[in-house]
Amino acid sequence: MAEVTTPVIELSEVRQHYQVGGGLLRRNRGLVKAVDGVSLNIPEGTTYGLVGESGSGKTTTARMILMVESPTEGEVKYMGQSLSDFSNSDRRAFQSSIAAVFQDPWSSLNPKMKVGSIVSEPLTAHQDVTKKERDERIKELLEVVGLRANHAERYPHEFSGGQRQRIAIARALSTQPKLIVLDEPYPHWMYQ
Repeated sequence: MAEVTTPVIELSEVRQHYQVGGGLLRRNRGLVKAVDGVSLNIPEGTTYGLVGESGSGKTTTARMILMVESPTEGEVKYMGQSLSDFSNSDRRAFQSSIAAVFQDPWSSLNPKMKVGSIVSEPLTAHQDVTKKERDERIKELLEVVGLRANHAERYPHEFSGGQRQRIAIARALSTQPKLIVLDEPYPHWMYQ
């Protein structure tokens, strides 16, 4: 008999609807259904791709999983617990166990920080590591994404768009999260 495990993420009939304003004198023009009845389960150790046309609700779904937005209806669960029931300590634990990589790496990389600091920022924020452990982890992560260890001493503007996306991915991997949400990361670097 197969072992039943709790999914890392579970969405049940999730909806995200937005009111469209009608301007100064009109009340509203209607409702935009950005996400309408999405259900999915993502087991631990799996890769799940959400595919759809532009404007089909992929980013909105990701934002609900990341707790950036709350669904209008439905439920999002992490490890069996509803995100809407999270206490402040649950939120902190959740945030340290997930990571995100967004479409535009330039907007998520601090141009004043060296790459090594960018990659290690979540690591130092969520885990107690020595400088030596941190430096080894930075080197390992940069190599995993196809960059060199000495790139840690450079700034984001010194890299191509594809390389900046790799830096964002290395940062996401730094804490070994249970879940990584990637919002269209590939167009920037997959063909380089």
